[in-house]
Amino acid sequence: MDKFSNQFLSYYDQLPRGEASVFLSVWIWKIFAPVATEQRKINFFQHTILEFLHIDQQDRLTIANWMGVDLELVDLIIDTELEPNGWIQVNHDRWNLTESGLRLLEDEIEQQTDLQPYYLIQDAITGKLWHRLIPNKLHSLETTEHNGKVQILGSRDSGRYIEPFMVEPKNIFIPKAPSHNQILQTIKHHNWAVRGQNVRSHDEQRLYLDQQNLKNYEFYDQSPEAFYILSHIDHNQDSAHICQLQDPCHISQFDDWIQNLHVEIAKKHKPFSDKIKRFLGENTDDDETLEEFEERLLQEISFELTVDFPYAHKISNLEKHLSRLLARKTQLENQKNERDIDDLLSQCQKALEACFKHMLKVWSHPHSHMIVSPKYSNKNTLNEALNLRIGKLFEANLLKSYANARYANVFSANGFSSGIFSDPKASLKPLIVSNLLVIPEYESHPLTLRQNYTQDLEFLLQICESRNDSSHDSSEPDVSIPTALTLSAFTLNWISFFTKIEA
Repeated sequence: MDKFSNQFLSYYDQLPRGEASVFLSVWIWKIFAPVATEQRKINFFQHTILEFLHIDQQDRLTIANWMGVDLELVDLIIDTELEPNGWIQVNHDRWNLTESGLRLLEDEIEQQTDLQPYYLIQDAITGKLWHRLIPNKLHSLETTEHNGKVQILGSRDSGRYIEPFMVEPKNIFIPKAPSHNQILQTIKHHNWAVRGQNVRSHDEQRLYLDQQNLKNYEFYDQSPEAFYILSHIDHNQDSAHICQLQDPCHISQFDDWIQNLHVEIAKKHKPFSDKIKRFLGENTDDDETLEEFEERLLQEISFELTVDFPYAHKISNLEKHLSRLLARKTQLENQKNERDIDDLLSQCQKALEACFKHMLKVWSHPHSHMIVSPKYSNKNTLNEALNLRIGKLFEANLLKSYANARYANVFSANGFSSGIFSDPKASLKPLIVSNLLVIPEYESHPLTLRQNYTQDLEFLLQICESRNDSSHDSSEPDVSIPTALTLSAFTLNWISFFTKIEA
């Protein structure tokens, strides 16, 4: 086999940006397995935790992280609901489902006797099975070839083609068929990823493989097929790495497998390792592995956080958003790539949202009805409220620009501040407006403490309204690189000030 493959797969509704796109080389094996749908008679959280315990996931913090809830909620459900109801019991320091717990899960699952085709994916670089299964069918991607390079259409509107980086195997050999245990482990990890993502996205309709009936899968003698599957390098979703590959199967971005996939491939494929370093705006170093490279960058960011933002840990989620913001800012400064502008502005917005949510709790609304319910409002209500409350502090035109925030989200933020709602369900502009409305209640409010507080509000407005559409193909971005860097510098300066107020 001289060439690995001329077959290409993609599971993206929207193609990723060109300079970060990669084709990963994989072998595909077919299995048939039963599908189950869920019919709940018990609480969704109870059901999910029972399933995690059933697949022997005992660590409560891991369960909480996968579900996207606080550890205290997992403790509460296990200790006051699952155990007292006799659905679980401790055996040799581990939680096991009792007969009634198992029966409860079995009753919750409606078995389908028909077998569904699924595809196992074996990495052609590392030789390992991915923790993913592709259901039903493979999504072929049309490609063209130009000057010996594979191209895909980036946008039908623009007609622009992009050339993904090809992660080609050096030595091509057909692998052995996976063992029974390897298939079971893959199904287990796939289910875990799907269930965790279902909880995060509140998608209860997604199909998953039936853990109760694993012995029913069928695997026929076959030779695997060679494919390239589309992914792209992106910034990491948490602080574990600087960057990561986007899940080629679009299952989850949060499990350990996808968080570490780029590192595993880079260990055995130096051109790919160099590609990631270039993506992050760094020169390649033959003596530095990707793991060492990421660790060095993370330490540099950690040091900057410690020096410039020593109190950021007091504000929920701020440290992780600041880490990403600093990484994006450095990348844009080094690479001068206009397609990084939108991501930098997005990180500015997220970091500021964390601050303004915190501000609403510390400088809280005295009651939830600072403004009336959305159903009794009109387009002028918010503008009138802002002018009545703070018209003496800010110009009318500036307040008018803020008054076009979504009224219902401002109302939600007010309720969050006063303790009525647990989640403000609001983006940056409504959060700022809610904070502006409460200024007269406090002699010293953070939004009026700085000497140039009006200019601060103008910068904040620009951040709210200067988000580029990262999917467009316009030759000119809505925001220039110098402007984006100026806004990010303001964001970091303002956050540094804000985090020191209560120090």
